[in-house]
Amino acid sequence: MGGVSVVVTTYRRAWVLPNLFSALSRQTLLPSEVVVVLKPSGDGSERVIEEWGRELPIRLVVQGCGNVAEAVEMGLKSSSCSYVLFVDDDAVPREDWAEKYVKLFEQYSDAGGVGGITYKAYLRGGGVELVNEEFYPEEATASWPHRRPLPEFEGYCGWISVSGLPGARVCGDPVVPSTNIGGVNMGFRKEAVADCPIGSLYEGSRKCLHYEEFLCYCARIKGFRTYLVKDPSIAPIVYHLAGVESLTRGRGFTHEFWLHYDRVMDYWRLRKLGAKVSLASYLLAMAVLLRSKTIPRALAFLYANASNIKRK
Repeated sequence: MGGVSVVVTTYRRAWVLPNLFSALSRQTLLPSEVVVVLKPSGDGSERVIEEWGRELPIRLVVQGCGNVAEAVEMGLKSSSCSYVLFVDDDAVPREDWAEKYVKLFEQYSDAGGVGGITYKAYLRGGGVELVNEEFYPEEATASWPHRRPLPEFEGYCGWISVSGLPGARVCGDPVVPSTNIGGVNMGFRKEAVADCPIGSLYEGSRKCLHYEEFLCYCARIKGFRTYLVKDPSIAPIVYHLAGVESLTRGRGFTHEFWLHYDRVMDYWRLRKLGAKVSLASYLLAMAVLLRSKTIPRALAFLYANASNIKRK
């Protein structure tokens, strides 16, 4: 198998895909294949993909319906290389992006997954301006009992907690064990996540919040660890367009309802995977979260739990 597969899931982004494809064509380690999972929207993405297929080894996978988690699973199943790297359709990887991922996987033999650094980019003057300002600043979560890590993630700097919510502490090392890696810039050994049922876990989701952490969980129960790389000298780096609407960046009642639906469902998804989640911690976590944006979160809580009871 060997080599590097790059997976890109895309929907309604014909206008920005050339920036990504151009960056991939300039990689110091060229990908063996670029798997593009396209959900057609009539915006001309097919034409852009066909044009860049003359310069890149693009494999087009058409997603007739479904959400981003299902698209990620399709990309994984369609990839044929040992290392599978994910980058968003509105991101620009540095030229050594793929090469740095391979070096990290070779250095950390227990790494099932790795997350790099994401900086901001802006559309200005008809071009893309790259800025060395972190897109996702590192933050610690409150030390509530419901945020303590699952047994599998003891000693991690970012983890999945016994309530299903993510937890984090700030660690000073350049490379830290973590499940808090972003889908805009992450890589996995295919063997660590090839059979992760990410699509079925997120069936019915509109936002697919935290799907990356479930890939990390799948890698962990196979005996692998996942790492976040914070040192820019060794980290794979991408620039992500700021100010662009996305699944998790939005506002309003409906947006918050579906975000919280995923927070509620994380507990049930982990149960399905056999994790030792705590019902008491889950209920405490939900009570804490209901202190703000109460109405959409309360309705999401009721809807998600009613759906699980109905399935049983």
